[in-house]
Amino acid sequence: MDQNIQKDIWGGQILLVSDDTELRALYVHAIELLGGRCTALPISFNSDDIGEQINVATIVVQITEWDGVQREALGRVERFCEASRLPMLIRTDLNLLDMILAEVEYPHVEHLLSDSVAELFVSLEHRTERPISSLFADRDEIDLVDLKKISADVERIARALVKLSGTKPAAGERRLINSPFLEPEAQTKVADSPIGFKAGASGDLQGADSDRAPEHRPTTVLDNISADEVRGLIRARRLRDQYFDGELFADPAWDMLLDLMAAQLEGTKVAVSSLCIAASVPPTTALRWIKTMTEEGVFERKADERDGRRIFIELSEEATAGMVGLLTMIRREGLILI
Repeated sequence: MDQNIQKDIWGGQILLVSDDTELRALYVHAIELLGGRCTALPISFNSDDIGEQINVATIVVQITEWDGVQREALGRVERFCEASRLPMLIRTDLNLLDMILAEVEYPHVEHLLSDSVAELFVSLEHRTERPISSLFADRDEIDLVDLKKISADVERIARALVKLSGTKPAAGERRLINSPFLEPEAQTKVADSPIGFKAGASGDLQGADSDRAPEHRPTTVLDNISADEVRGLIRARRLRDQYFDGELFADPAWDMLLDLMAAQLEGTKVAVSSLCIAASVPPTTALRWIKTMTEEGVFERKADERDGRRIFIELSEEATAGMVGLLTMIRREGLILI
């Protein structure tokens, strides 16, 4: 067997498809510094380029712009992953997320909304056949905080190598920018793997039809709750950030539940990107929470009937009943909850 294949820390090479020269160089340097193998292809690759690759553990797609070239490349990668049963990671920006979510139907995909190498390595740890923790034979376990600290060191070296190599973005590409989501230390205080949650049967939307949009469902059970009331809770939560570090109270599940409840009362729809913002945590972390809560039946995904390029998130029938019951009880008991 090829000695290089034996040394692949993720059970195979990482295939990287990117429309950003500098970001592509950063990921390649970081993966190789950690001891992995990475083959990088431009966004304009053809099917033969990807078909020639062997022993691939996963495919990472970096998309910083959205037009026909990116759409076609994403389709080719998706078809290859489906045929090969490979996991797929998409690194993009929040403003492109809704369009990409509507484009990709492959179930084994994770979306990264940060350039951070730490986030990349955590995702590879979760999605690939062989975890990176196998490198640390002298330790009983390695948790996500440890992995992010290791990744931070790798990232600093990789960025220095990119700078020294003089890598320049091609025409139309952007350079790496400073972002609060780039520092892995800023993301270690919020759980990356949300605790499973089952919506309890705490109430019943009398006669509700789950196939109808929230604004068309019977609203008798909602009559005692107002959108202003829920928005007031959200404003109170944000006021805390003026006096305390926001990470101290990070609770993305509750923030998203409140935002979706208010939207339902207002008869408005919430796109995935908007819900990520409402969660008040790094977008990649918010996406993991959305995925988990959707799988657990707390949230429901709904396609935009007028624009197939967008996906909306709604509260499930059970979750709505639970929120109504909770907010009604809070008011009845004269409690304050933020």
